[in-house]
Amino acid sequence: MALAPYRLLVQTKGVLFLFVDGLGLGEALEELFPLLLELSPHPLDATLGVEGLPQSGTGQTTLLTGVNAARLLGHHQGPFPSPRLRPLLQQSLYAWARAQGLRVLHANGYRPEYLQKATGGRRLLLSAFAQAALLAGLPLHPLGHPLALPPAFWEDPYAVGAGAAALARAFDLVVLEYWALDLAAHRAPETLGARFRELALFLQGFLQEGGTLLLTSDHGNAEEPWHGQHTRNPVPLVYTGPAPFWPQDLTGVFPWLQVIITSNLIKSDRNT
Repeated sequence: MALAPYRLLVQTKGVLFLFVDGLGLGEALEELFPLLLELSPHPLDATLGVEGLPQSGTGQTTLLTGVNAARLLGHHQGPFPSPRLRPLLQQSLYAWARAQGLRVLHANGYRPEYLQKATGGRRLLLSAFAQAALLAGLPLHPLGHPLALPPAFWEDPYAVGAGAAALARAFDLVVLEYWALDLAAHRAPETLGARFRELALFLQGFLQEGGTLLLTSDHGNAEEPWHGQHTRNPVPLVYTGPAPFWPQDLTGVFPWLQVIITSNLIKSDRNT
């Protein structure tokens, strides 16, 4: 699959932040996910300088806030952010982007019964992305809502990718969590091939429509399909727009995005 046509179609209007849970960089991706390698991923250190295996609660919180959540807690923690991390999530990428006047969409669709269970107890059983969206005043849309995308297990991944591109043209920042890769790596590694193919078709549909893609992860897992544990491998960072520099670890992604988004806003103002 040639990469050049995708780069030619990149537009400055709107970015899709595709968060892929449990995707590290490893040799198996040459067979399982070659499209990612065509997109020239930049490696990010996901260990945060803390012993143990990286986890979703602290990794995602760090991505969204630029604060080393694992160091703050003294350990990696997952799958959901602990209440101690909630003040960090109040100052997340979502909150910052909205304060800049940007149109922001948390695009994951949720089953109503899941949302009721996840939000009805003493602790929010929601990912850092979903919690940050709520704290920034964004809705969590039910499946079937015109602004919601099913987050995984797509019947037509290419069409869903094209739909994500349409949303990115309507919003300044669209965020979608793809969690099925990590789920498969933990519980059904024999299905990883299908999940990687699904994700590749989604990306093809998105990129063919000319969307600007930002893709990264919180920790490794699926890149080593011979076991079901997280890894300490670096995670990929893909951005198909112009990047003046690259962050080195998860803490650098949020401030890096602030620079890129602010630069794009200045360019947009000059062109109007």
